[in-house]
Amino acid sequence: MSNSSAAIKKNIPDDPVELMRLYKKTGDLSIRNQIVLHYMDSIKKTVMSMRSILPGNMQYDDFVNQGVLALIDCIEKYDMDRGASFDTYIYKRLRGSVLSYMRKQSWLPYRVRVARRNILQEQEHMMAELGREPTHAELAQRMRMSEKELEKYLLEIYNAEMYSFEELLENASQVVEQLVENRDNGDLGPEGRLLQEELKKVLMESIESLPTRERQVITLCYYENLNLREIGEVLGISQQRASCARSTGLAKLNKKLSEYLNGKETVIC
Repeated sequence: MSNSSAAIKKNIPDDPVELMRLYKKTGDLSIRNQIVLHYMDSIKKTVMSMRSILPGNMQYDDFVNQGVLALIDCIEKYDMDRGASFDTYIYKRLRGSVLSYMRKQSWLPYRVRVARRNILQEQEHMMAELGREPTHAELAQRMRMSEKELEKYLLEIYNAEMYSFEELLENASQVVEQLVENRDNGDLGPEGRLLQEELKKVLMESIESLPTRERQVITLCYYENLNLREIGEVLGISQQRASCARSTGLAKLNKKLSEYLNGKETVIC
């Protein structure tokens, strides 16, 4: 080890901003490791904040490891001269990394994809006919399957719907970020702030338009961060019923947010 390297290691600061500045200047991997250690709690908190959507068959440590890899990538790509704080920079990217890992581990069979499309189409037809949301018994009868079979399909569909909804939220955030990137001072500007407020309004109105049970489940999942077992206990329903309500609710939110984002494409052209 050279004298200069020894001097650097002896005087490594605790402040993450100074650590980042020193790493960008020296490329010393021991300094990068210290930055990673500093943000380990942030990684664990990010994973825990998403616990309501993490599949039960995947290990917590796997998600934390993915977060570490994403953090290292962020450290390498972070540009201090752009003005945005590193904490802000990594938050969405850590979430995105966890979601991406879930999608890679998830596989939805063709038969389930077909069932998903048919169930949602039939559900829309019945709502138009009845003027209300069909019950599971009514929908199962129309689909010529047992209610147990219907709920089995909805349970299998749930994971894919959850990921795609989270992905939509990430895409919506990127719409705003693209506006930010066009501004040297990092300010959203009036267009970005307006779009951000519109997005919140569309999401809230979409949630409010859901049937009561679906709205309750979505709210408990995303705003209270409860898992399916806890949601079932709060509402006095089975975990399977809670999962089905979340799956159908998310499909509707997906559709409305997709329509909104598609209509906003011209904003960022």
